[in-house]
Amino acid sequence: MKNIVFKLTLFLNAFLLMNLLFIGKELYLYITNDAYHNSIVLFGIIILSFCILLGIVGLFFILRKSSMPSKICKVISKENKTGNYYFGYFSLFVLLFMSFDFGNLMNLIIFFVLTAFLAVVYCRNDLFYINPTILLFGKRIYELRINDGIKTFNATVITKENIIVNNEYEFFFSPYEFTTCIKNKV
Repeated sequence: MKNIVFKLTLFLNAFLLMNLLFIGKELYLYITNDAYHNSIVLFGIIILSFCILLGIVGLFFILRKSSMPSKICKVISKENKTGNYYFGYFSLFVLLFMSFDFGNLMNLIIFFVLTAFLAVVYCRNDLFYINPTILLFGKRIYELRINDGIKTFNATVITKENIIVNNEYEFFFSPYEFTTCIKNKV
């Protein structure tokens, strides 16, 4: 259960920018009377606000490293996952969803059904590295092969550091299978 909550938090966080654009558009239309003042629009705005709040709060829990056990490990190989799917994210999700109008009940239902479908795909396929919000905070996402002196294993790392192969770093292992925060060990 803990892992699914983490994945859903990352999903909400990944779509934080898109949801901010939607709520901005809908609030503008609502305030300027360019949209119907009805409960459908208000319901959409409330749900999006809730998703934005969960995404922001979740980001701080994901990126914190307090109380995580740490180990010094040597990086054997790296693959930068930061930009692999960045343009796909924008072209597929953001541009597709920008055409929705929350003043229409059917559009609102389609929006939430598509969002739920995307959440299932995102969580089931571990697409956590498709997250522009984390990238805006200056973080990079790496798939690393590391050695802790005893064994060699793979780790997905969210960090501000530019990882260099054959260097040692202090890894703070989170309780989630997809996040490992690191700090350069000088």
